[in-house]
Amino acid sequence: MRINPDQLITFAQVVREGGIGAAARALHLTQPAVSNQLRQLQALIGEPLYRRQGRGIALTSVGEQLYHHARALADALQDAETFAQALVSADSGRVRIAASQTLGAYILPAALAEFRTLAPQIEIILESHNSQSVLEHLGSCDIGLIEGPIARTHAADRFSAQPLGSDTIVAVVPSGHRLAKRRSLKLADVAREPIILREAGSGTREMVEAAFANAGIVPRISMTLAGVAAVTEAARQGLGIGFLSSLALRHESSHVVGIPLSPALRRQLTLLTANQPSRAAQRFIAFLKDFLGRTPEVSAETEPRLSSTVKPV
Repeated sequence: MRINPDQLITFAQVVREGGIGAAARALHLTQPAVSNQLRQLQALIGEPLYRRQGRGIALTSVGEQLYHHARALADALQDAETFAQALVSADSGRVRIAASQTLGAYILPAALAEFRTLAPQIEIILESHNSQSVLEHLGSCDIGLIEGPIARTHAADRFSAQPLGSDTIVAVVPSGHRLAKRRSLKLADVAREPIILREAGSGTREMVEAAFANAGIVPRISMTLAGVAAVTEAARQGLGIGFLSSLALRHESSHVVGIPLSPALRRQLTLLTANQPSRAAQRFIAFLKDFLGRTPEVSAETEPRLSSTVKPV
C-alpha cells in the first residue's frame, strides 16, 4: 500500500478549512477533484475517514489519527517551501563560516558588525579553529578562511580557493624586553631566546618552523600554547618570544610589541568557498572582500601594511 502525498495534503486542507468547497478554493482545484482524492484515500485506508455534517465534515476516529500524519506532511512541505523562498533571496538565509583563530577573533567580529547593519536577516554562524581544523570542517560550512595557501589536494571537490590579501608574522616580546626597540629581527637574533609556538595544526606555527629550518637554525622552544591569546599573554609575562600574525596585535595595548622579521615572513590569506554558494553566502563573500580591502592591516599588495602596534621594518 502506497499513499499518494497529494491525497494526504488535500485531506489535511479539507480538515483545516472545514469543508471540501473551501479546501478546493484554497488548493485551486475543483470540488470534484478534491472529492475524488478523498475517495481514493479512503478506499486505500479501508476505513471511513469522515462523515458529512451540514456543510462541513466530522472526522472519524481513524480520520483523526490519519489527520495527525497528514498535517505533519503538509507542515513539512510548507517549511520546505519557505526555506526555498529564503534561498532565492540574498537578504535572508544562513551562512556558516569556519575561520582560523586569527581571522575569527581579530578581523571577522568587526566585519560581522558592519554586515549585520546591511543584511540583518542573514544568520551568521562562525566557528573558530586553527588552519588545519578549518580544512577538516569545510564539509559542513559555506565559507572557510585561513592564513596561508592551500594545497589542491586538501580542499574538498566542492570548494574553491582564492587569495584574499596577506598578513605578516611578527616576533612578539614584552615592551620592556631588550629587543623591543629593534626595528627588525633576524631569526639568528632570537636563536638563543626561549621560543613560544602555537599548537600543532596552526598555520603560523608551520610557517615559523619552516623559516627556522630554511635558515638552518634549531630554535629553543620553551613552550607550546593553544591559541593566539595564550601566546600573547605568555610573551607579555616574559616567558619567551612568541610569533603571531600582525593582525592579532592590532588591538593590543603597549604591554607587548610586534617586531617584523628580516627577511619578512608574509603569507597569503585564503578564502575557501563552496563551488555553488547560496545567494546569502555570495552576498557575504562580496561584502567581506570589500571590507578587507578597507582594512589597512590586510593588503593584496606585495608588502602588507603593519598595524600601529607593530614596528615598521
